[in-house]
Amino acid sequence: MDDLPLFSSATAPPVLIDDVPATVYEKPELNDPQRLAVENCDGPLLILAGAGSGKTRVITYRIAHLVQNGVSPFRIMALTFTNKAAAEMKERASEILRGQRVNSWISTFHSACLRILRKDADRLNYPKDFTVYDANDQSRLIKACLAELGLTDKEHPARQLGSMISRYKSAGKGPVEAENEYRAHRDEVFARVFQLYETNLQKSRCMDFDDLLAKTVTLLRDHKPVRDYYTDRFTHLMVDEFQDTNGVQYDLVKLLTGPDKNICVVGDDDQSIYRWRGAEVGNFSRFERDYHPKIIKLEQNYRSAGNILKAANAVVSKNLDRKEKKLWTGADDGELIKVYTAEDEVDEAHFVANTIKSALNEGSRSLNEFAIFYRTNSQSRTFEDALRRNGTAYKIFGGLKFYDRKEIKDILAWFKAILNPFDLVSFKRIINTPPRGVGTVTVEKLEELAVENGLPLIHAIEDEKIVDQLSLGASKKVHALAEIIGKLRAITESSPAVDAIGSALTETGYLTWLEEEEKSEARTRMENLQELENAAEEFAQTNGDTTMSAFLDHASLLSDADNVDEQAGSVKLMTVHVSKGLEFPMVFVTGLEDKIFPHARSLGDPAQMGEERRLMYVAMTRAREVLHLTHARSRRIFGVGQRNKPSEFLADIPPAVCKLDSSHPVYRPTGYEGPRKAPIYKPAVPQNRIPSGAAAPVKTEGGFAIGMKVVHKTFQVGVIRKIDGVGEKCRLTIYFPRFGEKKLIKKFAGLLQA
Repeated sequence: MDDLPLFSSATAPPVLIDDVPATVYEKPELNDPQRLAVENCDGPLLILAGAGSGKTRVITYRIAHLVQNGVSPFRIMALTFTNKAAAEMKERASEILRGQRVNSWISTFHSACLRILRKDADRLNYPKDFTVYDANDQSRLIKACLAELGLTDKEHPARQLGSMISRYKSAGKGPVEAENEYRAHRDEVFARVFQLYETNLQKSRCMDFDDLLAKTVTLLRDHKPVRDYYTDRFTHLMVDEFQDTNGVQYDLVKLLTGPDKNICVVGDDDQSIYRWRGAEVGNFSRFERDYHPKIIKLEQNYRSAGNILKAANAVVSKNLDRKEKKLWTGADDGELIKVYTAEDEVDEAHFVANTIKSALNEGSRSLNEFAIFYRTNSQSRTFEDALRRNGTAYKIFGGLKFYDRKEIKDILAWFKAILNPFDLVSFKRIINTPPRGVGTVTVEKLEELAVENGLPLIHAIEDEKIVDQLSLGASKKVHALAEIIGKLRAITESSPAVDAIGSALTETGYLTWLEEEEKSEARTRMENLQELENAAEEFAQTNGDTTMSAFLDHASLLSDADNVDEQAGSVKLMTVHVSKGLEFPMVFVTGLEDKIFPHARSLGDPAQMGEERRLMYVAMTRAREVLHLTHARSRRIFGVGQRNKPSEFLADIPPAVCKLDSSHPVYRPTGYEGPRKAPIYKPAVPQNRIPSGAAAPVKTEGGFAIGMKVVHKTFQVGVIRKIDGVGEKCRLTIYFPRFGEKKLIKKFAGLLQA
């Protein structure tokens, strides 16, 4: 391998990077397929990169190779999915080029689109300083649309409607398609809400997260001068994590690809796990049809021990519609995979916590080396309890993001409203936060006066003639609010974002309000606001931009994975979806039971079942050295005890690479210790046996029972709590974790047994 030349053109002229000539860097240690992927830079290329096969290394060396061979960094674009991955690529490319800053576009899809729209959004009848709505803002706007249509959030959950809107936009569809495709009353309501939502979004001069992609595609497709500018500028395009692209992202990449078709996509169909948010694993086949690319496979894994890879390969190989490849490693087989059969979810959590504690006590591991994965966030509680009981520090990822916390959104809403006076969602958030006695009737009157005078609401509040038309008491309160807005506008326009945030905390009375609260979370909220100031200062130092508008863009584009610090001194808890792109020395994959992992929603759906299998593959290949797999004989789900079969994924693992872990006694609060009774693949209790202490299920004519899990098209998985009546009059009371309790007529509910 050392005899191979580094690059095909060692005599290429030096390229100026920030006015500093690029020097020839040392030969990297690449395996043969990696080297081929680095050096093949002319024409379309598809790199099938298995987990841990060094794809980031290949992409960054590919950038360096292009630069060394005469391509200006200015003409290179690399797209990925997280800010963390983009930052890593930039840093590595700079290191390869001896510390020189690479001024290529290396960013997330959304960041690149926002950058394009900030330059040319006016061609789409949007101001260039439009506001970006996150999921929380979107939900508030949808609730306002529901109210305008005389509908309620209880009947038509805003979160559910938001997810449906996102799926349509990810497929390149809008309200017109939704109206053409509806088949039932529920779909008709969605189409109406979707249309009004889009209208109000446009009026507010705002775009949601999906719009950043969709409207950039519209801009490039419908405005040839804009498209030509980017295809002329970027002669080489690279796309990371191609398996996660949706239809709109594929169209975006196609529109950005220049006439020479110097496009390289890197991905792994075995790690396509975001179908639920629009990702299309079929984009690989589409790319092959459209571009007829060279194909290079990266199959040597540099992360996981041999036994882990053998097990992961065995699980994912059951998917028939995958591109053939098999990960291998030059490392040792390592430890056998440990499989633990718990009595229940408490015993499972105790086993995991005690295994971690034992490793820590032995001094062989540090806190940052452990990760606990689960299929859904609701499974985290028992692990938190067990870790707290042992005094083990932990941190949960994938829950409420920092910028989604109420106090953070409250303060940032002031600046969103100031910078975009048409942003009603943000402005209505701040009118009475903290409380200042401006009532609903007053706000409605102000809205009427604003419309009459052709002004945005925030400008109407600052107009003394308009405010003086209110009652004396109301006008005083509104004038006080206008004074705060004026002060914050002045400092926002003249000072760095960190100073503006500090002023907002005091001028709005928000800190005083929190200090006067007796609730225990007030202190945490104040600490979070202090961290917001730190975040603004850190952003300014890192990016050289102190403006509030830039900081707001940054805050709106962060993802869950961007917040995970793999080196932090704590055990990491997260869903498998959040774990993608991370790696840890010791991993616990928990809850491996039928209807949990794989999820109940995958029942009877081959496409969803294939994704669940890929999700298991991702979970297993996050482990470098030690992998624990756990399942429980019984588990309480939504307050109801259940006995599920072990996950079929466990049966896929070759017996030679795993062993049953019986080193820990069964945990019982009374201190009972005893041997486990059943091997992992044969549960001791038949699946249809009623859990101990549970009431016998009440059967109905339709075969449903109290305590039974069911699947609903809209409300997803729930548990039957009550059954009234029989036959056509049968009414079921069902608890759905995401939507609360619903009463449904069995005849029309379209329920499936989970």
